Amino acid sequence: GLPPPSQSTADEDEERLIKSLQHHSDDSDDEGAIIRDPNTIPAISFWKAVKIPGVMEFSIALFFAKLVCYTFLFCLPNYVNSIKIDGKKYDPEKSADIATFYDIGGIIGSIVCGLLADKTGCNAIVCIVFQIFSVPLLFIYYHYGTISMAAQLGIMFVLGFFSNGPYALITTAVSADLGTSEAIRGSAQALATVSAIIDGSGSIGATLGPYIASVLTNKQWYQRRVRGRRPLL
Repeated sequence: GLPPPSQSTADEDEERLIKSLQHHSDDSDDEGAIIRDPNTIPAISFWKAVKIPGVMEFSIALFFAKLVCYTFLFCLPNYVNSIKIDGKKYDPEKSADIATFYDIGGIIGSIVCGLLADKTGCNAIVCIVFQIFSVPLLFIYYHYGTISMAAQLGIMFVLGFFSNGPYALITTAVSADLGTSEAIRGSAQALATVSAIIDGSGSIGATLGPYIASVLTNKQWYQRRVRGRRPLL
């Protein structure tokens, strides 16, 4: 009989088969079947990244979400210290402890927001619903947060729950979802550009929020019209 094929011959045949399959894949018209190296795909320009559907919308949403969150983060202890809760005024240390309930609500809200987004697959709708609920809560907290300590902590917790959820979702899952856009097509450089635009917009809001709050609290017209009734910050 014929001698069995050598191991080297079998290896050579396997290599030829793999090369043939790769060549066939490269010539295919189906772009989805081609596995491309992200490092070989050029980065997109800033303006092209901005035009990707959803980038501007989520950038604006993150701008205002971080503006509110960071304003509360830096100014809430001072606000609690400047008001009387159930007729009692608290020192700065106790006020800072009370303000942590906003952060606790934000942690839980971020988790719930992410779970809802995963379950529904509608990141934008979840963000909109959370941000809509946070708007009236700001007024509720301002008008009714001083009735009692329970009201102060409860409303503060719920406010943190709804205002921090979209902030956490946009900076993570939304940026990743936008990376699947046809304009990006798996480019790591393009995804970095999109993420930088969204996160950068949020950082601008985080910078402006506390600054605007500090400027307003030192204005005479603000003190006459707002602080004459009760300080906001």
